[in-house]
This record gives sequence, structure tokens and C-alpha cells, in this order.
Amino acid sequence: MPFARRTASLVVAAASTLLFLLIAGLTAWASSLSDEGGWPPAIELSQSGSSTSRGPTLLQQDDGSLHAFWMQQAATTDTLRYTVYHASSADAGGNWSHTIPLTPTTTDRFEAAADLDEYGGLRLVWRESPGEHEVWYGQLWGGNWEERVRIAATESVTNIVGPDVEVAGDWIHAVWSQETLGETGSNPYEVFYSRSEGGEVWSAPDLAAATGRTSLQLRIAADQHDNLHVVWWEDAKPREIMYISGTVYVTTDTVWSTPITLSWGLSESAATPFIAVGSDDVVHVAFGVDVKDQVHVQDVYYTRFPISDTSNISATLIPGSRVDISQLLPTYASPAIALMGPDNLHLAWNGRQGGDYSDRIYYSASQDGGTTWSDPVPATLRDSWPDGFASLAADGQFVYLLYQQKVSGADQDIHYTKRFPIRSPLALALKAY
Repeated sequence: MPFARRTASLVVAAASTLLFLLIAGLTAWASSLSDEGGWPPAIELSQSGSSTSRGPTLLQQDDGSLHAFWMQQAATTDTLRYTVYHASSADAGGNWSHTIPLTPTTTDRFEAAADLDEYGGLRLVWRESPGEHEVWYGQLWGGNWEERVRIAATESVTNIVGPDVEVAGDWIHAVWSQETLGETGSNPYEVFYSRSEGGEVWSAPDLAAATGRTSLQLRIAADQHDNLHVVWWEDAKPREIMYISGTVYVTTDTVWSTPITLSWGLSESAATPFIAVGSDDVVHVAFGVDVKDQVHVQDVYYTRFPISDTSNISATLIPGSRVDISQLLPTYASPAIALMGPDNLHLAWNGRQGGDYSDRIYYSASQDGGTTWSDPVPATLRDSWPDGFASLAADGQFVYLLYQQKVSGADQDIHYTKRFPIRSPLALALKAY
């Protein structure tokens, strides 16, 4: 064989061997990541010392930048006085801005929710209790805190809990649970709603759903047509997950559908629903369901349906999702969903499995629109500090996770981590990282 041909053959053989070893090595690496959960140790974002930080939410702009926000106990002797803190990252979570407080701390504040508009403005709602109970709105533009508008208020004898917010086009939509004075002496919480074009002026609060039973843990999402979808936990026996849709009209009020039950057919109580709507007009909902005769043990269930057809909804069990919940931080499994296109779904929830000392965040993914799911893997460390209240974001590069951790007593922190999306080992090996 001529020298040139022999040299070329040797080069091809060597390249083939190197390619084989690279694929094998990366495949083994991807497999080991999956076995270990695939999530690196988290970093603490809140840096709140021994104070309480809670209620994490993670949002992602179209340009890929991340926004994390949470509520943090103020430097005061009043344990009910919280403010909203914010941090951002422009490099996929590699570096984060300094955490900054957004809202003043002149009154007792309990819960907050946030969403991003198409320009990157952060829109916030929260509840306060300066005597009566109120829902407030504010916004963050270019690092500047703007607007502070009271959306709703009740007399001190009734209560407001759990506001949530969604930006759809030019409109900002808020929902919350509000206690009403029942004629028979019962005071159920009903689903209330308000909207604003731009945030300065809000519509009068209106009933979106009134079932006569307490409705809590509201979540709202919008579809690509700027219409609305809301889920909540209904105080029935067993507790149920309910759903309504809202058609948004510019010149007239939003029109709401009749509530339907998403957890029908399940004999045990359900709680903590999460909703997301895909670009293909498919609604995705996950929630926790009690396990019969096992205290503080839940499975995670999932359902999907097109926005145009709610006639054949059936929730299915996420295999391997069962968790024992310590009650030290989370009370329920509290699942969260992130979508990455119509087929790639990411799911996280909290609880204990196997030899866990305390609650951890668990993670599973679907590559076929929710038909099948990967085996659940832990996303946080096995230690003595309970983790809970996961919030997810996902793009073509990473899955991002924000969560709350209880260290001891009032010392609770907000942590962040990320990982590669779950794919087949070969796809991981061939991807150019």
C-alpha cells in the first residue's frame, strides 16, 4: 500500500476511534448525570441571612435572560412585613445581579405573583393587610420601580388570599380568592378578577367563578390568542381541581366559562394545581393527589387538553412521582411545569422518597407532549434542609430551577440551579455543548 494511502487510512481509523470514544464517553457522562439527577449544587440567590425568604418565581424573557423574584422578611421586628426582591441574569444563570427590594414595607404583606410583558417589564401583584385586605399592583421598568395601584380592597371582616397575574398582549390580568359573606353563615372564598390595559387603571373586581364552595390556590395562564385559563383547588369532598377559561374582549368585559372539574374520577383529594398553555393551544395542568390511608403522601397527576375541547379530560399518574411530605416547609407536592415547544415538558415537585432525610425537589420530563415521562430524579441534595415550592423555566439550552429551602426556624433561603434537558443519551452525546 502506498504511504499516502496508508497514512490516510490510519488517520481515518484514528478519527473514527476518537469519535467512538467521544460518543461513548459523553454517553456515559450523560447517563451518569441522569443517574445522579443531573443537577449541580444550587447557589443561594436571596442572601437574606437568618431572615425568611419565600415564594420563589422564575421567569424568562424571549431574549433568554432570567428574572427571579421572591418575598423577603424586612429588617423589622414585625414578622409579617415582607418586601418583594428581584435578581436577574443575562447569561443563562451564570451570573446574577445584586438582589434589590422592589416594594415599600409600610404594611403587612403576605403573598406576591409576577409575570413579564413582551418588552421585559416585570408586572407584580401582591396582597396587603393595613387593616382591611387589599390587592396591589406594581411594575419594574429598566430597573426602576413604577406605579403602585390598589386593585381591590375588602372590609376587615373578610379576607383576600393568593393573587396571581398574567400579561397577555396589552392587558394585565389578576385573579385572587376573596372571602364572601354567605347567607347560611358560611364564608366561602370565590374567584375574583380584574384587568388593566397598561396597569394604571383597573376594572372593578368581578366574580369569575362562584361555586358556593371555597376556591383557593389560583393559577392563571394565557394562550397565544390572549385569552385566559384559570385553575384552582375547590373545597369539596374530596377536594377537586377546577378550571375555567376566559374570553377577553377589548370593549366589553371578559366572559368566563362554566367551571369544570379536572380531577374527576379520582377518589382522593387533590391540591396545588399548576397550569401552562402551549403555542399549539394545548392546556397542561399538574397537581398533587392524596394517597389513600397514607398521611401527607401524594402522587403527582397530569392532564392536557386543547383549548377548544374540554369534553374528554382525564388526569393520569406521573409514574414514580409519589412523595412523603414532611410538612416542615411545603404542605403539598406543589408541582410546577415549564414548556419548551409543544412536545417538550418539564415538571418539578417536592417531597421525600427512599432514604431522603427531608423534602427535595424531584424532576421529570416528557418529549412527546406529556404522553410519557422520564423516571423522576432528584434535583436538590439529600440533606436535612427541606426544599419546596419549585419554579421552572426552560429553553433549548437548559432547564432552570428556583426553589425555597428552610435552614432552621425563620432562616429560609431562595436557591437556583440548572441542568441540560433530559434527552436520549445519543442525542446528548452528539450535541455540541
